[in-house]
Amino acid sequence: MIHQKIKKPTYICEDLYKKNLNKKYVIIKNLIPSNICNQILKESKNYAKNNKWTKNRHVNYPTTDNEITSEWFSYNYINSLIYNIIFKRISSMYNVNKNTLGINEIFVVKYQYNLQNSLKSHKDGSEFSFIIALNDSKEYEGGGTYFNNLKKNIKLEKGDCLVFSGQNEHRGSKILKGNRYIITGFINYMKEDFCEKFIDEF
Repeated sequence: MIHQKIKKPTYICEDLYKKNLNKKYVIIKNLIPSNICNQILKESKNYAKNNKWTKNRHVNYPTTDNEITSEWFSYNYINSLIYNIIFKRISSMYNVNKNTLGINEIFVVKYQYNLQNSLKSHKDGSEFSFIIALNDSKEYEGGGTYFNNLKKNIKLEKGDCLVFSGQNEHRGSKILKGNRYIITGFINYMKEDFCEKFIDEF
């Protein structure tokens, strides 16, 4: 009987952080219907009207954003999409057991051509990430997610979702006109800081 060698849980950390095997991505078309996007965007704008947009939640690469918490009406809907669809895509792309994945945070980001209109190149503080477009690309000029190593700018249509490794260096391309709204999510492997602690000891 031939026994298949079982990889240690840390192999994902090695692949993403050390071997740079983090270039795969997928676009899920129409993950969120247009009318639901409108509802989420309306909720985010109402929340910002009452609480303002935060600009310093992320120390190294801050965005104009608000975190989507369990207090939001749309929270359970978005959570369900993550667990039932996005986790499965990550699992198939990177050979990860979806039960080892967890949500770090999800938040709505606002890019404005005359204020914060871009985000410089960076790697996320998570193993995996996703972006969902909340408004139509006709409402703004420019924008998109640019992957430095791939030399490719990904522009999404309303309701589309981009799933990728947060360790693949990327940036938010500059908005030239209008406003761009997206949901961004950070997904941990195993638990928060699992890979970082392993890599530090590697």
